[in-house]
Amino acid sequence: MTTVYLIRHAEALAREDWSEDDKDRPLTEKGEKQALALAKTLAKCGINEIRTSPATRCRETAAPLASALKLSLVVDPELAEGGAALRLRFAGPNYALCSHGDRIPATLDELGIKWEKCKKGSVWVVGFDKTGRVIKTDYLAPDDR
Repeated sequence: MTTVYLIRHAEALAREDWSEDDKDRPLTEKGEKQALALAKTLAKCGINEIRTSPATRCRETAAPLASALKLSLVVDPELAEGGAALRLRFAGPNYALCSHGDRIPATLDELGIKWEKCKKGSVWVVGFDKTGRVIKTDYLAPDDR
């Protein structure tokens, strides 16, 4: 089984409070705490690779996990905001993808996964058999403390 961890970036500054390029919008203090909590939660899940959207808020969300696992963070333009469903691998090692609130729901829809929540700082855990059939799903709510 391959498990994919679909991470929605943690809370970032509001678009209306940021006058620079949106891709450079950073996490808030709450978002930084969410990212640290994600790292603690996912550090023992057997993740072998972490890919992230180029957006600062995604890189800052995934960085603590990469650090905890001593993995390089792979910046992948294919995970950027404004696209369709993410392309997933169904065989091989477990991996995490950090992306946006449009891409992750589109991916869940394409996989036929019924979802109601996809909050900032949350994770959808999706397990696949070797044929690409979804055999496990779980939603990890964000740490909103």
